[in-house]
Amino acid sequence: MKILISAAETSSDAHAAELLVALRELLQARGDEVHAFGIGGPKLLAAGQTQIVDARELLSMGFLEVASRLPKILASLKQIEKATLEAKPDIAVFLDYPDFHFRLARRLKKQGIPIVYYIPPKVWAWRKGRVRFLKKFFSKILCIFPFEESFYQKANVPVKYVGNPLLDELPLDSTKAEARKKLGIPESAKVLAVLPGSRPAELQRHLELFLDGAQMTAVKLLASGGMGEHDRLRVLVPFPETSDLVPLQQRIRAWESDQRHLLVQLRVSQGDSAWAMLAADAGLIKSGTSTLEAALLQCPHVVAYKTGVTTEFLVRKVIRYRGPIGLSNLVFGAKLEPFPIPEITGGEATAQSLASSLIQLFLPTPLAEQVQSVCQEVRRLMVIRENGKITSPSKIAAREILEVLERERS
Repeated sequence: MKILISAAETSSDAHAAELLVALRELLQARGDEVHAFGIGGPKLLAAGQTQIVDARELLSMGFLEVASRLPKILASLKQIEKATLEAKPDIAVFLDYPDFHFRLARRLKKQGIPIVYYIPPKVWAWRKGRVRFLKKFFSKILCIFPFEESFYQKANVPVKYVGNPLLDELPLDSTKAEARKKLGIPESAKVLAVLPGSRPAELQRHLELFLDGAQMTAVKLLASGGMGEHDRLRVLVPFPETSDLVPLQQRIRAWESDQRHLLVQLRVSQGDSAWAMLAADAGLIKSGTSTLEAALLQCPHVVAYKTGVTTEFLVRKVIRYRGPIGLSNLVFGAKLEPFPIPEITGGEATAQSLASSLIQLFLPTPLAEQVQSVCQEVRRLMVIRENGKITSPSKIAAREILEVLERERS
């Protein structure tokens, strides 16, 4: 079996790797094997994909950032189109990155290649007209949020909720005590996990802001008696493995040197964000997948996000999206503000506003109780059980992909 796997967002790299492993196991049980090629990151490469394009070269966020990388994006489309003409894959699987993948879908459809969308675009939030495109160009949608399945079913789009791939990757059976031991953090410490994002534009806008929010939270924690005079708030800053750590550490050192009375003790790392959230009493998290990870790991958190001026104007004034941006709130079913898990965005995202919400998560407050309850419900909603056991989303997705292929061949 030849398969094109396109994980053109670095955040999807691990999910795609898990899927490839699951496909290989299923095919081996049938006496067959899989040959995968396409777009991905280091984890998909390690899983055995032949990479035509490195996903890290396509990193972009927001309207202006996408425009600046357009030449590379267009060149990558041509590379993948050429590779599929030569390799003639039996099926293609896309993950995330709809603007890129919609263009690629048009090209592959002309070659007669069936396409499955795993981790589809959030058309239920905006640009709902894209549903018609999905119905026309994709053989099946494998969605990763429970509420998505009914949305696509109403539009008569072939769909299956397969569970969320995070369930394959997170240490859900581990405890806070185990996480703290792993990271070398005392059980008695007050701990905040800070996740400012993965893309360069996100890190540019969030890193110092989130550190300022952490410092101000420590000030409030000390004033409330929640932290001793000689204690420090342990702040865990786990960056993705794809981040260039050297310039980020330089910025953090510069930030530390500007603080007169530093009340935080920073731990900078890479590739251990799940353990950081599991070890934390609270999290300050950029909107996106990490908010869902926090909920699944039972880490109470505040969602924050700043965009460029142009992007913020388009979202608020043109698209006019008014729902939550945090996946934890979305899965829970929140519709309108105030959201059960605090969301602080745009110009409202200041160190003071972040700290005002975060301090409530460290103390016995109604907000802390509410956020913890939401996290518990999100975890309940996300898990799929078969025969009483939690089932791997990657294995369900792999089964669905093979069923699509068998149907297309018949």
